[in-house]
Amino acid sequence: MQIPDNYEFLIYPKIVSGQCALENLPTELAGNDAQKPLVITSQAIVRNGLTKTLVKAFYDSAVVIGAIYDPVLDYAGISQAQQAARLFLERGCDAIIALGGGPVVALAKAVNVLVSERQATLQPYYNGSPIAGPLKPLIVVPSGASDGQEAMPAMTVDNRTIASERLFPGVFVLDGRVTIGDRPSCVAESGAIALAQAFTALTMDAPNPMIDALAHPSLDLLARHLLPAVRRPKDKGAGLAVANAAVLASAAGANSGPGLVFVLGEALAEATGVSLGKCLGILLPVAMEALGQSNRPVRDQLCLAMAGLEGFAAIPANERPHKGLELAAALARELKVALPASLQALRIQHHLLDPVAQAAAAKSAGRFTAAECRAILGRAWEANA
Repeated sequence: MQIPDNYEFLIYPKIVSGQCALENLPTELAGNDAQKPLVITSQAIVRNGLTKTLVKAFYDSAVVIGAIYDPVLDYAGISQAQQAARLFLERGCDAIIALGGGPVVALAKAVNVLVSERQATLQPYYNGSPIAGPLKPLIVVPSGASDGQEAMPAMTVDNRTIASERLFPGVFVLDGRVTIGDRPSCVAESGAIALAQAFTALTMDAPNPMIDALAHPSLDLLARHLLPAVRRPKDKGAGLAVANAAVLASAAGANSGPGLVFVLGEALAEATGVSLGKCLGILLPVAMEALGQSNRPVRDQLCLAMAGLEGFAAIPANERPHKGLELAAALARELKVALPASLQALRIQHHLLDPVAQAAAAKSAGRFTAAECRAILGRAWEANA
């Protein structure tokens, strides 16, 4: 392992994972001196019966669920955050449990800021005011859907992002009864986001041993469990493994920052309205193949994570960088069993590629050129990408 002269890493949050992990929720709340949580979740999770599963975990405890706020769809907005914040205060709640991923967690973070900072709106933070904190205890119970931001110190509300170290959730509770997927495409999109974050973290220019410690197991779990979870979304074991990989990848991404493929995916999603997971599912294999054709060095850690220890040992040392990229790209291509094969298949207009490339280059603050971005977009647009 290569140790740099200097590196930074913020270790957060706590992770509780495994069978009957939900039954640890009362203990985690008590450890934060809380006993009346507000549960924030979505209509899809309610329909799947996962809210009832969560509630049952409190049957043998003294915890009283203050309220369940469940109208969240696929978007976190300030009006819903304000409604949930009022409910939190009216019911005398002292903690928040986010049951789900993506907009559910973003909304939970927004509610936490409103009630903890005694604010009626998030506008001060959009204008640059810091979140003073401390915030109320926030526990995240992920479902099978993830947008990659859950374990990051950020939230996106009304398509505007606020970043602060105060926004790290305190605890993640991962339980196979809840981490099952709704459908193959949902699992594939979440997997594509986690794969992009972990791949970027493990192939970054400046190696960081702590980031490697998160990205490596994330890629290892994805290599072994992502495709089984896509094929069988209700498989509790595979779903739990992918959920663990997603949390680890998100935490690694919080410390490593976005790479080329993630910046491109975000710019493309913003320009077209297509979900980030679908965009990354198409861009990932193309970007990985492009990296393999460049002169940029790739560390052996990628091959070790993708091939496993025995497979890694059987590969000649000089072939490991290329083999790691090959295995990662092959996994990304396999996701096309549940995701569109190309940008063209998504009916994305070709004339959008140039402005998206320019937007991605601008988002990267000079790390990537518009030409680099445009080359990958062009290959991803083709049907045989």
